[in-house]
Amino acid sequence: MVTVSSIKNNYADRSVSSGVSGNVSFRADELPAVNTKPKEDTLLKNDVFSKIRVNLDKAVDIPLIHIPRGMGGAPDYTFFEFLQTAKVPYYLGGPILAALFNAGVKMDSIKSGNAAKMVAKHMALGVGFYYLGAIAAKAVIDNTVKAARGLDLNHPYAKVIPTSTKDTGMFKKDVELHKATESIDFTRWDLMYNKKGQTPEEINERYAKLAKKYGLNGDANDIDASVKPLIKKTIIMARAWQYALTAFFVTLGIGLANQPVWEKVSHEGFKSTVKNGIFGKNLEFKSRLNAAKIAVYDYMLKPFGKSFAELWKGHSKASSIAGKSIIASTAAATLLAISLIVGKTSARSHKIENSGTNKVGGGRQ
Repeated sequence: MVTVSSIKNNYADRSVSSGVSGNVSFRADELPAVNTKPKEDTLLKNDVFSKIRVNLDKAVDIPLIHIPRGMGGAPDYTFFEFLQTAKVPYYLGGPILAALFNAGVKMDSIKSGNAAKMVAKHMALGVGFYYLGAIAAKAVIDNTVKAARGLDLNHPYAKVIPTSTKDTGMFKKDVELHKATESIDFTRWDLMYNKKGQTPEEINERYAKLAKKYGLNGDANDIDASVKPLIKKTIIMARAWQYALTAFFVTLGIGLANQPVWEKVSHEGFKSTVKNGIFGKNLEFKSRLNAAKIAVYDYMLKPFGKSFAELWKGHSKASSIAGKSIIASTAAATLLAISLIVGKTSARSHKIENSGTNKVGGGRQ
């Protein structure tokens, strides 16, 4: 078990190659920027823009680094790179499927051509809503955990890779971008300590803050050991519920995408609004802003809201029952996920083994 004394004595001895480093302060204003090349594993800034930059960098790394390294047989190709590369068919499969329907449009038949275009349109919307559903499911759980327990499941960190051109050929890689709480097996507990701290309270400052959110009070020397089981349980439940909710939200998204309201939305009108209204030449800012509002509200939000009503109402008794079931089950699953995560990750509902110095919910354990 990691203790405060071991943290204080061993921080300077940890090397990059060990995969463990504590050269970080968890205060956001002291963390390095995303584009800063670290010399050892370290947490990165955790604001919205930094996370966007991290996600963009990870996406760009797939075709420019991970795929070439894998196809080139880099001897230090990691499992993380394999998982990143495996995302390619996931993201490209849907758009390709939608494009195939559109490619089948017969130009010599207006009737069949319009029908094929409508199918392709619904298919494209279904693909888009599929991804939005997955994002929504993840966001629900992430925000629940962050609000209830103060734990950011997406806090990025840079993992330094000790490679050389000799080992990797032309496909050199210096850094991998990970999440500090990717899973219970790869949680970077060491990065959550304050290396600059001189006292147990300072070193365990982050763990102490998390412990309070979990309803746990204890001695500063071992508060980290007491809260770690709760964090592990949170990670397990969060990851599992994200996948479970994805099934519900994706089903809901596909149902919404297949409603008649979308057939009335003009693709050409939307395209013209964006091209000539938002990005047109010699236009005032007020005019561009108004065009943006029209593009978002009239072509997106308004039909999206109507699609909910159409899915709920249905077009027959069977479709009405199916639509109501999809919406109700998605709402029920979401509420169940939130209530279980908040309830079962609380220190009050979790037995913690300790030496008797920690207080859970105000009582001795």
